[in-house]
Amino acid sequence: MKGPPFSRFLSDARPENRRRATFAAPVIVPVTMLAVFALLKRLLPVRAAHTAGFAVYWAGWCLAFPLWVLGPRGVVHALRSGRRPTPIDVALLAFPVAGAIGTELLPHRQLIDRHVAAVMICIATVNAVGEELLWRGIFLAQFPGDLVRGALWPLAGFTVWHLAPQSVLQSSRGRVRFLLGAAVVGATSTAAAWRTGGLRTVLLPHALTDACGVRPARFWLGRQTA
Repeated sequence: MKGPPFSRFLSDARPENRRRATFAAPVIVPVTMLAVFALLKRLLPVRAAHTAGFAVYWAGWCLAFPLWVLGPRGVVHALRSGRRPTPIDVALLAFPVAGAIGTELLPHRQLIDRHVAAVMICIATVNAVGEELLWRGIFLAQFPGDLVRGALWPLAGFTVWHLAPQSVLQSSRGRVRFLLGAAVVGATSTAAAWRTGGLRTVLLPHALTDACGVRPARFWLGRQTA
């Protein structure tokens, strides 16, 4: 006997439950992911634990959770929505991209080959789309016009969540500088998404910023220890 289709579970979820779960996400995501990374660190080598932790984050929180909150059509709408950016929005979004190019991509460009480049692009695409859905898209949809709950609260969660993977492998820049960098990326994306009313404008800049991570890509390939 066939069970009900996945869309049935999405439609059966009460709107108030989805709204409450969205509001709780900036606390629940960092806490659960800290626990996941801690468990994986005990069970697996560092590289495998780090990779598996991100796989859980992307599949569970960045994909399944937005699908439950918004539904498939809502996810597509969130990714496509947004007004044309103003010059201010473009300047905001260009700032972290320029910083990532200057501090990460250019100093380590000699370490890039086709395999590293492929991993850089794949990680950046998956992470940017998933994080924009989780930390911007569902909040804009559930709390429209609410600056605190729809923008500032998820920005805090986005920043704090980055402590979880640091518990397995600390950035060579140090934990504080890494969190500050994440906060800058999150703040510019939050401001631009809020101003334009959607994610369409922020997806590419977020992906370009993440794609500058030469050393993380090499780590995922087993070529670098940190």
